[in-house]
Amino acid sequence: MNRVRLKVNMLSQKIIANVSPEFARAYNLPEGHQSVGFFSTDNDDVGYLAVDDATKKADIKVIHAATYYGGSKCAWSKYGGSVFIIFSGPKVADVKSGMAYVKDFIDNQSELFCFDGDDSTAYYAQCIPRTGKYFSEAFGIKEGMAYTYLVGGPIETNYAIDKALKSGDTKIAQYWAPPTHANSSGAILTGTESACRAATSAFIDALQYCTENPLAI
Repeated sequence: MNRVRLKVNMLSQKIIANVSPEFARAYNLPEGHQSVGFFSTDNDDVGYLAVDDATKKADIKVIHAATYYGGSKCAWSKYGGSVFIIFSGPKVADVKSGMAYVKDFIDNQSELFCFDGDDSTAYYAQCIPRTGKYFSEAFGIKEGMAYTYLVGGPIETNYAIDKALKSGDTKIAQYWAPPTHANSSGAILTGTESACRAATSAFIDALQYCTENPLAI
């Protein structure tokens, strides 16, 4: 089977240079943060990874990030996509910088794939050499440690995660039991970069086996 990369799109982005005091309280913005940015994408996993990448490069903090129920096909508006993410920064220049890094990751670094061009077999599997501040805080990953982000259909993903864990010395930092809001399942595994790369490869190989042999035991 051939792996085919699926394009992910940023659907909407907005920046507020000086957020109102009431809004700042509602979102519990950090002291000294006065600017916020919002964005949505048509794949939630890419959105999370993109903003984690941005926290490594810009002075921003993720305030809220959540997947919509059912994903992009069930969004309230055509701009809602699959995820809503808001982050803040001390200055509008920080937020603009963060948004640029988010957009670059979505356009050029995301690794959403499917098999043989069939988007019903879509999965996300990517080794990230160094975690950002967002994933470090959200999932207890030591800042700077490598991780692999593995998501796909519930049955094949759970089979493949076990294969990934057996491929090298990695540990589960986060596990999403099915069904998630987007009816998927997945995990974040941490370890050395080489172990995470081996786990990523093992995960993809196991997914391919499951896709080719859905009823085999």
